[in-house]
Amino acid sequence: MLSRIADSLFWLARYIERAEGTARVLDVNYHMLLEQSQPSYRLRWEPLIVMAGEADRFRKLYPEVNAENVFEFLAFRPDNPSSIVQCIAKARENARTIRDCISREMWEDINGLYHMVSQFSPQDEIAAGPHRFCDRIKFGAHRFHGVTDATLPHDEGWEFLRIGWSLERAEMTARLVDVQYHNLLDGPSAADVLDNHQWMAVLRSVGAYEAYQREYHAPIEPEKVAAMLMLKPQHPHSIRFNIETVRAGLRAVSGSGPGTYANEAERLAGRVVERLSYDTVDEIFRQGLHGYLDDLLRICGSIGEDIARSYFYYAVVA
Repeated sequence: MLSRIADSLFWLARYIERAEGTARVLDVNYHMLLEQSQPSYRLRWEPLIVMAGEADRFRKLYPEVNAENVFEFLAFRPDNPSSIVQCIAKARENARTIRDCISREMWEDINGLYHMVSQFSPQDEIAAGPHRFCDRIKFGAHRFHGVTDATLPHDEGWEFLRIGWSLERAEMTARLVDVQYHNLLDGPSAADVLDNHQWMAVLRSVGAYEAYQREYHAPIEPEKVAAMLMLKPQHPHSIRFNIETVRAGLRAVSGSGPGTYANEAERLAGRVVERLSYDTVDEIFRQGLHGYLDDLLRICGSIGEDIARSYFYYAVVA
């Protein structure tokens, strides 16, 4: 496969996943704020900017952090490279450049999603709230996953797609757990008075609330939330699940077997999988959750850079 094609497939998947993840977090945050049950509710808008990695850019553009400004910035702002409309546009552009390498149904789906998003009026959606817009993005991304799975041969191109969206999802989950966990627990004895709505929001941001209830049959507890989103190998948004998928995809591309690796990206992915397989949530908290997740994010960034060096022949700028 040409490196140009592999590159476009990898980033097509990442941009779709980034748009869907941002839409999910925006929608959940908005609804949980409407449903808050006590004045001490802490799930605010500023952590969303931090999770997007665009806090400095936001502060240069807006005087305050509120629902309208954050929604505009994360959903529609053309000079925010991580905004939802920009992610969809970039995904569509990557698909356009490799139309002969993807299925007709994939192109029609991503092209339709792009034109649907382009028809939204930012002013109208900001006034109405994010739910309608975010819902379209979420289901559009899910539909694209389904169309891709059903119509694209599961060859090298497919592997670069699943590597892309799994790496993006792992990074987003790590940022969510890190930022939201400390945001929710800052302040003395906050853990004793937190409302379940706050932890429900974190779980629903990655579609894990029902899975949590089935797994634990117990009230929501911070440590169990962190364990599910970091260490559970069955949950499709957990960090472990997605890094295992990245490793499997890289092995499928290189042909390396268990216990071996063909490049630095494979080595790092295997290292993270082993770490997440044997660490316990108690050990992670003793080490320090923020430091642990920060290290995982750094390694995920290195995996992306090493994939680029091995297969795309250019250096990725973080």
